[in-house]
Amino acid sequence: MAPEQKDTDKKRAEYEEGLKKTVVPVIFGVVAAISSYLIVPDPISSDGLLIAILLILIQKFVYPFMHTKLESAKDWLYISFMTLFTWFMVYTLLLNF
Repeated sequence: MAPEQKDTDKKRAEYEEGLKKTVVPVIFGVVAAISSYLIVPDPISSDGLLIAILLILIQKFVYPFMHTKLESAKDWLYISFMTLFTWFMVYTLLLNF
C-alpha cells in the first residue's frame, strides 16, 4: 500500500471518529431534552437536568459498541459539554413552543 493511501486512510478514520464524537452527543442531547419535556411537568425542577446527566453517563457504555476510544479527559469534557448544551437549547425551545 502506498504511503499516500495510508495517510488518506488515517485521516478518514480520524474524521469518522470525530464525527461520531460530535453527532452522538447531539442525538443524546435531543433525546434528553425531549424526555425532560415529557417526563418533568415543572420546568423549574432540576429533574430535567438529572435526565441530561444520566444520558451523559450512559454514553460511557455506548462508545465501546461503536468502536470509539475516549482516552482523555478532554474527550469527556467535549462530549459532556455538547450533550448538555444540546439539551439546554432543545429544552428551551420546547418550553417556548
